[in-house]
Order: sequence, then structure tokens, then C-alpha cells
Amino acid sequence: MSTVDLIILGILSEAPMNAYEVTHYISEKQIRRLLKISDPAVYKSCKRMHQNGYLRGKTIKESGLPEKTIYSINAKGKKRLVELMEHYSSNFVPFFIEFNTFIWNLEKIEKKQALRMLHDLTEELKNMKGWIVEHEREAQSSISFPAKMIVKQYSMLISTLVTWSEELIPEYKKIAGAKE
Repeated sequence: MSTVDLIILGILSEAPMNAYEVTHYISEKQIRRLLKISDPAVYKSCKRMHQNGYLRGKTIKESGLPEKTIYSINAKGKKRLVELMEHYSSNFVPFFIEFNTFIWNLEKIEKKQALRMLHDLTEELKNMKGWIVEHEREAQSSISFPAKMIVKQYSMLISTLVTWSEELIPEYKKIAGAKE
């Protein structure tokens, strides 16, 4: 099961596009801020889904430009879209927050350096919260319902993470001070 495939199938269900246009759409809509997807993954997934029969591909050549393939979702791709939607709506997997690997190893570095990194993490979380708050205002009228709900989810999650990180620093200071 691939979340990248699901994102691409959803985008291509709106309109045919080449892989570059899909990556541009993802950038323009700031999807990367909400969902994990990279440009190379888009190109690879488009080719693979075309080879597997989920997408139609029409290769065109414009004067002076390299060939490009315009992808469109077909009946098999629409069925795959629904299968992926079913899978992700009924198979919750606990998520892992990547910066927890940093937290896990915190006591293995010098206290001063660790505190700086904790402050950096808190600032990153606060910056993300600012971005979310800004887009939450936009979400009131200008973005789709799914985007609104994802922004709302992230808003709630990031608020909790900011509070957690602000509590983490004094807790670490207490524990690190006791070890000195």
C-alpha cells in the first residue's frame, strides 16, 4: 500500500497531468507541508502505476522540448484509488514522530548542546504552529474540505507538541542537572 500512489491517483482524478505538473501541483497546494511525498517518488510512482495499468499514458513531443508523458487515471486506477482509500480508512497504524529518535538519544550528548537542540526543536514546532495558524485562517474559505480537516488536525497536534516541548526543556534541565 502506498500513500504516494493514493495522493497521485487523487490528483490525476481531477485532471490529466505529466509527472512534472503533478509535482508542481503538490508544491503549489503545499501538500508536502501536510503529507509526506517527494518529487522523485512522484516520478517513480507515475511510471510504476502506468506499467501496472492504473494510469493511461500519452507521450507527446513539443517542438524543441523533450518528450513527456501525460498520465490520466483509468477504470483500474479508479478502482485502485478506492482500494487505497478503504485501506487507509480502516487500518490505523500508530505514527512515529521522527524527532523522537533525537529525544531517545538526548542523554548521550553534552547537556549544553542538548539544551540548544531542544530549544531549536521548540522553535521549529512554534514556526510550524505559526504556519498552521496562518493556513487555518485561509482554510475557512479558500481550500477544500479535506485540506481544512488536515490543517485542523495538524493545528491540534502541533499545539500539543509545542506545549510538550516547552515542558520538556525544564524537565531535561532537572534531570541533566542531577547527573552532573
